Amino acid sequence: MQKLPVELVEEILYRVPATSLKRLRSSCKQWNALFYNQRFTHKHFRTAPKESMILMLKDVRVFPMNVNLNVTAPSIEFKSALSLKDSYYKSEQVHIKTVFHCDGLLLCTTDDDKLVVWNPCLRETRWIQLKADYKKQYSRFALGYKNNKSCRSYKILRCWRHDINERFYDVSYEIYEFSSDSWKVFDKFSLQDSIVVKTGVSLKGNSYWFTAKNKLLSFDFKTESFKPLRCLPPPVQDCDWIILSVVREEQISVIHQNYSNIDIWMSNNIDDTQATLSWRKSFSVELKLPTNFCFYLICPLSFLIDEEKKVVVCFKRKDFNSHMVIMGEDGAYYTEHSLVSSETWTEHPCIFNYVTSLVRIQ
Repeated sequence: MQKLPVELVEEILYRVPATSLKRLRSSCKQWNALFYNQRFTHKHFRTAPKESMILMLKDVRVFPMNVNLNVTAPSIEFKSALSLKDSYYKSEQVHIKTVFHCDGLLLCTTDDDKLVVWNPCLRETRWIQLKADYKKQYSRFALGYKNNKSCRSYKILRCWRHDINERFYDVSYEIYEFSSDSWKVFDKFSLQDSIVVKTGVSLKGNSYWFTAKNKLLSFDFKTESFKPLRCLPPPVQDCDWIILSVVREEQISVIHQNYSNIDIWMSNNIDDTQATLSWRKSFSVELKLPTNFCFYLICPLSFLIDEEKKVVVCFKRKDFNSHMVIMGEDGAYYTEHSLVSSETWTEHPCIFNYVTSLVRIQ
């Protein structure tokens, strides 16, 4: 390989999956240097075969997991938790409260009121300094980027609520730029409806949320502007709850419930120029509700689907505890797994697809 032109070597390595290429970085200095080249790492993410795994945030840790749908009773296997440590202050494991995934990077808030961007594949972290007025009980965060010619410029959107009086509150926004390591107040817009930041997802660098009035909204990190997306699945306006998920890094899926029925809708492929989406109904699941169904509610934070097998994996509340539920169309699948929480748990469980990436965040 030493006699090959550098350009040809890079073209070959662009097509090596991230986990395999990470093991090869110590083969020679030239290959190792590529990991510090933003142009290479970003093109590798676009070109290499996507390696995805299911991650779950529970009990203040992030766990890889396997969901086996090829057996009569679908099974779930948890692997050892991924290691996240704060090397600046202490060596023990960091307790994670919330997590937001964007192209192989995880934006996490911790139980000691810190903010960190984490690449589990490279085991790299970047700790973000929060402003003095940060209020943990009101702030939510989203990670995204704008595309430059050779790389991506990452940013963080912070949304926080501050009380005006006992009955009313206002929502403010600010942007953190990785390149300048600084926050700036963001006041270029006025929203008529508040966003439900807990339900946000990232797709192709932009973030997407439902608002309190069940409107779909995107935030473009390139123009730093909110954009309402027209056209939603017809039943969305009257549903009991609604949440978003990302499918194959190309589409947004919507799951919503009306009493005992759960419907899953798929959007068309999304790009950053669209203002209108088209939707198709993928499949439906009917819940068999017990008598005390008021305590039998899906947890409106996250879900995954297998469109081929027509299966949805999500959470529900039962007897004030969280359960992971696997449900299939026409009752083809149904299984529950109780999630025993530790005393340190501060948020609901969250499940998402994670795509491995060699993108550096230092």
